[in-house]
Amino acid sequence: MVTFEADSASELEINFAKVVDEYLQTCKELGRKPQKTYKGVFNVRIDPKLHQKIHKEALKAGVSLNAFIQNVLTSKVATV
Repeated sequence: MVTFEADSASELEINFAKVVDEYLQTCKELGRKPQKTYKGVFNVRIDPKLHQKIHKEALKAGVSLNAFIQNVLTSKVATV
């Protein structure tokens, strides 16, 4: 985890750049790859008809489209 603080927006940018550089240097020294963080948000482009079918299934299940997709993906990944 990388943390930093500052008293102004410009100082915040400078401090952020410093800690990222330090983190990357530390990773290099330790022979480790930097960890990528995941926000949990990504775009997926699918056929509009498939989108409609998935939405209908989510409605039948009584959950949001996001919750439905998360459940489907979780069940798929859990079996791998």
